[in-house]
Amino acid sequence: MIDLKTRDKELARLIKKMGGPEALTQCFRCGACSGICPVEKVCEEFDPRVIVHSVLLGLKEKLLKRPTIWYCSQCGSCVPVCPMDVKPMEVIKTLQSLARKEGVPIEESRFAVGRLARVDAEKCIVCLTCVRTCPFGAPYIVEDGFAVIEADKCRGCGICVVECPARAIEIRPSPENVAFSTGG
Repeated sequence: MIDLKTRDKELARLIKKMGGPEALTQCFRCGACSGICPVEKVCEEFDPRVIVHSVLLGLKEKLLKRPTIWYCSQCGSCVPVCPMDVKPMEVIKTLQSLARKEGVPIEESRFAVGRLARVDAEKCIVCLTCVRTCPFGAPYIVEDGFAVIEADKCRGCGICVVECPARAIEIRPSPENVAFSTGG
């Protein structure tokens, strides 16, 4: 049930102002984005159509405080199939930026859904392999003598995980990778 008292009636306008698609309010929930989305196929919690509709309803708190928006792989499959040019991926990316801007703790959500790597400081041998191999510049060495992953730069690609000789870096499998590896 939607609590009308907690709705943010300006959310759609804010998303547009932050660089979200101008056609956002044109969504008529046809389901083309959901039909092509690889994450929606394997993750019951994720549906780009529901996210766009939740923006239009002003469900800001629900969108920003739950991990749902972090499931999006940003593959862009939803963009060309939308007959109204709503660009659900852009809506979700803007919601992610809004969560960061508002100081919503996002690292646990991103880690939980396989979109962020994490270093176990106890295992790190400070070999700099992660620093050298990350194409996004996310890992760096802190004064305490171990690597950390800068969340805003990490894309969850897993290169650092594979390359770390000490096996000190962990990333959970994303929903689409779980489905691929299990054949489901």
